[in-house]
Amino acid sequence: MAMAPPSSGGLETKHFILAALAATLVAATVVTVVSVVLSPAHLSFSVTDARNDFTSDPARLFLTLAAHNPSRRAAVRYQSIFVDVSNSSGVWGLNWMRANVSADLPLHQPRRSERKVNATVSMVGLAGEEFTGNRTCHSFSVTVTAVARFKVGVAWTRLYDIKVYCGNVDFFGNASTRADCQPAA
Repeated sequence: MAMAPPSSGGLETKHFILAALAATLVAATVVTVVSVVLSPAHLSFSVTDARNDFTSDPARLFLTLAAHNPSRRAAVRYQSIFVDVSNSSGVWGLNWMRANVSADLPLHQPRRSERKVNATVSMVGLAGEEFTGNRTCHSFSVTVTAVARFKVGVAWTRLYDIKVYCGNVDFFGNASTRADCQPAA
């Protein structure tokens, strides 16, 4: 019994399968390279100055927030920045105030740079005395929430939510307070 000659249809099917696998491999490689190149920079934040002014009306708490961008390849564009100050001795949901951020947004931060942003909490009436524990509280928390995108070369990434927590900020100490921030849970 003689064997049937191989049909050319099976050989074409194998070529199509190999071509599809090669195309999938190339696409996966391109996606991986693009996602690595456009990954966000590792930013760090800190409170570099915290002070008060209870001689003005309304009383105010001032802080300076420093944003560090150590990346050699990615610039940052902050679309929004919110700063919340909490009295650590109180209940977070009830004992916090939103600060006014004095930065023109969107805020651009070049590669390998530091940007400083000032924020002010204005307290009207008795709110200042109650919020600060009659100016005896020396342990405030600052939560910074920002929305940013990164620029690598000419390409922009998607928007990223950034949230950090800075503990043990003292607005009433004799010396200026510095507090490093950690990613919020």
